[in-house]
Amino acid sequence: MRQFKSRFQAFILTSSAMALAHGTAHAQAVQTDSDSSETEETEIVVVGTQIQGAQINDVLPVTVLDETSIENVGASSGDELFRAIPQAGVAAFNEQNTTGGVNGARGDVGSINLRELGTGNTLMLINGRRMNLHPGFQTELLVPVVSPDTNEIAPGSVRRIEVLRDGASAIYGADAVAGVINTVLKGDMDGGFLEADWRASDGTSLYSYRFTGGLGFDFSDGRGNLTLYGGYYHESGMPASDRDYAADDDRTALITDPDFADDTQFNNRSTFNSFGQFDIQAPSNRTALADDDFFLMPCSLFGPTGQPSDGRFLDLGGGVCADNGTSPPLAQRYNTNFGTDLFSQKNRYNAMALFSYELSNALEFYAEGSYYRSENERNIDAPVSLTAVPIGISRNAYYNPFGPVGSPNRLLGTNIAASGADVIMERYRFVDIGNRNVSVDKDSYRIVAGLRGNLGAWDFDTGLLYSQSNSTDLARNRVSLTLVQDAINRTTPDAYNPFNGGCLNNVNEGDCTPNPQEVLDSFRINVFRKGETTLALADFKISRDDLFSLPGGDLGVAAGVEFRRETFFDDRDPRLDGTITFTDSVTGEFNGSDVAGSSPSPDTSGNREVYSAYAEAFLPLVSEDMNIPLVHDFSVQLAGRIERFSDIKATAIVPRVAASWTLIPGLMFRGAWSEGFRAPNLVQVNDEGTTRVNTRDDYVRCQAQVEKNIISDLGACSGTGTVSLRTGTENLTPEDSESINLGVVLQPRFIPGLTLTADYWRVRQEGLVGTFGDDNAIALDLLRRFNGSSNPNVIREAPDADDITLYTGTSLTPVGDIIQVLDPYLNLDSRESKGWDFGLTYEIPDFGIGDFRIRANAARLESFVQSAGPDGQELLDAIAAGTLPPEVSVGGLGELLEIEGRPKWRWSGSVNWSSGPVDVGLYGQYVGGVYDTSVTRDVPVVSDDPNANFYRVDDWFTTNFSISYTIDNDTALDGTRLRFAVNNLFDKDPPLADESYGFFSELHSARGRVFHVELRKKF
Repeated sequence: MRQFKSRFQAFILTSSAMALAHGTAHAQAVQTDSDSSETEETEIVVVGTQIQGAQINDVLPVTVLDETSIENVGASSGDELFRAIPQAGVAAFNEQNTTGGVNGARGDVGSINLRELGTGNTLMLINGRRMNLHPGFQTELLVPVVSPDTNEIAPGSVRRIEVLRDGASAIYGADAVAGVINTVLKGDMDGGFLEADWRASDGTSLYSYRFTGGLGFDFSDGRGNLTLYGGYYHESGMPASDRDYAADDDRTALITDPDFADDTQFNNRSTFNSFGQFDIQAPSNRTALADDDFFLMPCSLFGPTGQPSDGRFLDLGGGVCADNGTSPPLAQRYNTNFGTDLFSQKNRYNAMALFSYELSNALEFYAEGSYYRSENERNIDAPVSLTAVPIGISRNAYYNPFGPVGSPNRLLGTNIAASGADVIMERYRFVDIGNRNVSVDKDSYRIVAGLRGNLGAWDFDTGLLYSQSNSTDLARNRVSLTLVQDAINRTTPDAYNPFNGGCLNNVNEGDCTPNPQEVLDSFRINVFRKGETTLALADFKISRDDLFSLPGGDLGVAAGVEFRRETFFDDRDPRLDGTITFTDSVTGEFNGSDVAGSSPSPDTSGNREVYSAYAEAFLPLVSEDMNIPLVHDFSVQLAGRIERFSDIKATAIVPRVAASWTLIPGLMFRGAWSEGFRAPNLVQVNDEGTTRVNTRDDYVRCQAQVEKNIISDLGACSGTGTVSLRTGTENLTPEDSESINLGVVLQPRFIPGLTLTADYWRVRQEGLVGTFGDDNAIALDLLRRFNGSSNPNVIREAPDADDITLYTGTSLTPVGDIIQVLDPYLNLDSRESKGWDFGLTYEIPDFGIGDFRIRANAARLESFVQSAGPDGQELLDAIAAGTLPPEVSVGGLGELLEIEGRPKWRWSGSVNWSSGPVDVGLYGQYVGGVYDTSVTRDVPVVSDDPNANFYRVDDWFTTNFSISYTIDNDTALDGTRLRFAVNNLFDKDPPLADESYGFFSELHSARGRVFHVELRKKF
């Protein structure tokens, strides 16, 4: 944010009551195929300006989806609908996204991300006012991001969607960096309808049905109208086993690219299974293992003899053996997708009321009320322990195979001391307790009331809005660390036995030797997470489209003020928030979380008040009547806004300038320059400290091992569980942005009904909120230790005798193990992205064979470059200079086009034909290919293409077809429509990727071919 950064901005803000507006884009008079029972719209509200009635057609790039376009998409949810916009980037909030587990935004939720600028950079409006945020948050690049839930918008309630594809902070305030999406709801109905539809995914168990209805009527001689809507939606859910690419973590058999054939990087089966990995707290020479580390496995995996050739094993009985080491063979790794759901079972309920009443010829009261509820349930993988939080098994535990002499399960033939030995359980999956079952219930309310009308020659609109969303995430079949350790360490047969293995004939799925149910119930727990967000808003807007006349037309002006208060809280289960903790009764180690597999997460809450004012003007400087050669008309928009944020105590002032120049009738050039801002969200500001455990390489220790010839290079470094602490701060400042948009609109007179558009855009962002990353922090620690200093954010233990021995004779001063990495949220990097948008609309003239219309919308992302902050640049310079070895890399920087998303091309197109009672639609959607950086060639190729060694995820094209018939006669069936549609007509699977369910859920869908039957009756 640039605070009061120039006199020009101050001038823009104070004088734009006389000069600010033209923010309206391709404001074509939208052809809304609305029900005939609805009243005809008398006002077209176009996103991008606050000047009512201003003639600002075609100035800014706006994509409009009318009811026909929405039906072509065939969406059953808001998430599907908004994903169909080619300018939309990856949707991080989706139910197949497993990132974050309990810390992620789970459930029936969707998000929006225009231009790929990041979730939270797109402002969403309903009928021109802000949407509330979803109570949960998702993690992008290790940073919590928030978004409105696009699933709160039912496609059937939408009259049209207006997408402003340009930064608009000067008009709408924070979060409008990438653009604005305004959803216009159906209102002012005069009549009603009932509708039912049924959908089924071909070849799977997935189906859904929906019932909706609406009723609207005028009263008081047409001065008032009340419109009511309601709907119910149910989807059955689908197990992952219904799709071969999602059924198994091992997808090597599905690879079709010969360069990656049989690549084991596509085998993501887990080393965590019911055959655990342990560490004996005794010298390694006390057992035949000749190692204190061992893992369990079926003896049959040793081969026909049932034992390894080196004889280093133990037979625990029942076909279960112990092998030395810490890495179980690929053949016995666990399929974590076993028993999970690809799509959840869900219910959605929505109700809405829109009311308006003319109090006088100059004053109207209006109100909106809506309620939305979603219920979502699905199975995910069985619970696991964290490597950073091992569980101590007492020597006296009933099933400890190394217990004291005389204990019931002590193995014979070992040299374990007579008093026995404790054991540390380092890796284990509680398969016998069953898959975790997660349900997420959400309730959202929205109330708007206001007055609009005229004050003399001025139009005004003032209103109050309150919106609240509450969600409860409840996970069943979780494991309490305290209770499970108690169960393991019982000295009686009712103890939990972690040494009994799983299924001997199919080690990859299930557990054929489960512990008794009453034992499992003794440590089985439910874990909740409750969230709430609220938005309270009051505004007053005034405008006039004819303040006085300029040579080119009437000057339009607008100004307004707005106050809003945003709150949130994130209430974690007592076993996660530090109320109930875990102290290992064997080792004494403390952990702030008592839930196996989950890091400590404190309760978080926050609020902010935002005060803002804006002004806008539209200046038509040249008109057709002036007869100026090559200037048919020329108009300018000026806008400015100031916003003050109470929590971070920051003020932002941003201007906007736009212009349109019609060279000759049918050929117009347009352009805009603006500055924008995105305030750090409330989670980023108020997070008091979230602990996460990830496997990271300790480059400092590994560098010593390289210099001692223990390992060959840092690429052979063995990762360990590393604790990182991420914290928010009030010292964060808004992210700054600068946007440029240049375009052309062509409407050739010799082809009536045709409009072609092309727009170039560029967005520069500075001070992006992020974390440096614990892996980067450790690399920086190594670099600075080469120079005799260190990274203070990497906190280490004091070196012990073994550490001193390791580091002696190396270039590094001895250090101990990493205790914790401090990774606070900071204003770090900068980014520049740019691209092109292309549009086509064609209303084909009537040739006597029905009405045709063609639509196309394409987005070409040309570049997406993320630049490093000071610390990141220090690492990059050291790598380039050879100071740091090439095995150290800094991810997420440089040209990120087509990396983990961000395809070059996305486009959609449709052809519709109607004749009398018949309507036919054909729709296509294309998503370009991307690179999956988690899979690299085993033998790298030398190429100028920096992505040449990554796996290429194919592009994806799907087609929808629909046909409908509407009865128009004088019978009881009059107004009845039957519609049949097929989404993904050719049943295209999503392209294979190295992801949790085998595809990029942020870009693609696993629904496959969907048959859709709809029946509607109007009255």
